[in-house]
Amino acid sequence: MTEKDEIALDNRRLELAGTANFRDLGGLVGSGHQPVHRGLIYRSDHLSRLTDEDHGVLLDLGLKTICDLRSDRERQRSPDRLPAADSIRYLFLPVEDRKFDPATALERLKKGDREWLSLDFVIGMYRRYLDDFGPVWGKVLTLAASDINLPLVFHCTGGKDRTGICAALLLLLLGVDEDAVLADHRLSTVYNADRVQPLFDKLAALGIDREMAAPYLQAPVEPLAAMLEYLKNRYGTVEDYLLTRTEMQRPTLSRLRTLLLQ
Repeated sequence: MTEKDEIALDNRRLELAGTANFRDLGGLVGSGHQPVHRGLIYRSDHLSRLTDEDHGVLLDLGLKTICDLRSDRERQRSPDRLPAADSIRYLFLPVEDRKFDPATALERLKKGDREWLSLDFVIGMYRRYLDDFGPVWGKVLTLAASDINLPLVFHCTGGKDRTGICAALLLLLLGVDEDAVLADHRLSTVYNADRVQPLFDKLAALGIDREMAAPYLQAPVEPLAAMLEYLKNRYGTVEDYLLTRTEMQRPTLSRLRTLLLQ
């Protein structure tokens, strides 16, 4: 990754009072040394704490589409607090792993169920997300391929795992270097640090130390890197995966590149 890429990664976060991890996917360099357009695609943590001032920022962005990747329980517990604007379309596109729902994580830990609290479990979860939710990733990327839906933001709860997978698929399709994609992923650990500290404290009270909790609460690159290696071995290229597992068509992939690359 070049120094220019590092600068681009570092200045894309939106300072919203109600989010920690809302940032622009534009600015990175894609195919043919073309930068990804700024102001069109955003990734975020949940939007349930947005303030009225935050609403004004999103309206000033011209935001048109919000894709919520959380489970139904997550959404019911913390519904997005969105601007009251007919111009913004909200889509619920749940990505719910059959072995894990973040909404029940603390309850499971209180009952002594800790087998899932490991880097290996998170790696397996990322692979399941890839295998099982191709149509969801395809839906988000298909929406992004039409300017009537842009600007668009997709989010989960922390904006790191499900959101990180969707961001990686899009950026890699646009030709962004894998090292830059992994560096972008790692930023979620930095931006979420203040928000997750109380969770670290709660888990510590249950006898779960920081090192054990980190794969769940932070955004280590190992799960995403392992998932991308798995993708290559099982499906081929990212384009191969999108064409075979997401119901996307080649013209849609071409429109994405045309629309999102400068």
